[in-house]
This record gives sequence, C-alpha cells and structure tokens, in this order.
Amino acid sequence: MIALTSRPTSVRPTALLALAAALALTVVALLPLPAQAHDTLIESDPVDGETLATSPEAITLTYSADVLEVSPVVRIADADGETVAEVTPTVDGPAVTAELEEPLPAGDYSVQWRVVSSDGHPIEGSFAFTVEQDTAGAAGPSDGGGAAPSDAGGGDESAASDAGGSDASDDGASEESAPAESEGGGSSMPLLLGIVGVAVLGVAIAAFFALRKRG
Repeated sequence: MIALTSRPTSVRPTALLALAAALALTVVALLPLPAQAHDTLIESDPVDGETLATSPEAITLTYSADVLEVSPVVRIADADGETVAEVTPTVDGPAVTAELEEPLPAGDYSVQWRVVSSDGHPIEGSFAFTVEQDTAGAAGPSDGGGAAPSDAGGGDESAASDAGGSDASDDGASEESAPAESEGGGSSMPLLLGIVGVAVLGVAIAAFFALRKRG
C-alpha cells in the first residue's frame, strides 16, 4: 500500500493581501461620517451694528439653508437687558421674519434669535442695532409747539441711554453661537485611521513571514 501523507497547505501571500484589503475596507466602512454642518445666519435686517432713523417694522433673518419650523424665537432687549419684545417669527425656507407689533423707541437694542437647523440641531445667536428717533414722537408737530420741549427732553435721555448701553449691546452682539455651530464628530477620525493602518500592517507582516517559511 502506498501511504499518503498530507502536506500542510500554506497560505498564499495573495490571499493574505486580499484579506488585508478586505479588513481595511470593512473598518473604513464602519467609520462614522463627518457630522453635517449646522446652518448659519448669513444675513439680517437690520444689519448687525446698523443705526436706523426709525424703528423697523420687522426683523428678518436669512440662513444658509432651510431651517425647521420648530419653536423659532426672536427676542429684542434694550440697553439695560430688559426684554421689550418676544416674537414667534414665521419661517419660509431659509428666511425667518419677526413682525413687530409696536414701534421701538429710540435707543440701543440687541436681538437674540433661536431656530432649529435643517440637520435638527438648535442654533442661536445675537446682533445689535440702534434706533435714533421715536416713531411716535415724529407725529408730535401736529399737536402744536408743545411737542418741541418734549422732544428736547427726550433727546437728553436717549443720549444717556446710548452712552450707558452701548457697551452692553456690543458685548451681546459678539456672543454668537459659533461654539454651538462648530460641534462635530470628526475628532475620532485620526484614531480610527490609525487602527486601520495597524491592522493592514499586521497582515502585511504575517504575509512576509509566510513567504520566508515557504522559501
């Protein structure tokens, strides 16, 4: 009888390389996709820091994409930080409009807004503007000469308000929500890529030693 002896089958280097490639593709496929960037405010009316002759009829905000109609808020505060108007604006794609029911008196104002980005994350920010004249006071001359003293007295008060509140409004305007908008999940990407590299390197080393044994 002829004795049959089985020879151990060696793993071909091409098979090891194919395994390494498959492993690399699998790990890369499991990597999380980069977080979608939040929408940003690209335009406002009034513009940040703008001085208006009279009160605006509405506050208009324009974003980089269509925001969601989920609890939008536009809040207007005076130079002392007191809320003078809080409006639930209308949302039309990327445009958000807050109609003012009453005109704003002369003074410095900050606008705080909050909407939900198209990716489902809430975003917020603020900007400032100034109103020079009272809209109601503009109708004063029809009442006669008595309106002039009232306007003169009001001018001193508004000047004092402008001087005292300008720092507060400037500070509020600078508090944009950039940190909230810059949230992302890409910090783990270098670690995962390193894991892929180590795995591929390990398979390549195994293939090298397999080749040496065959030789």
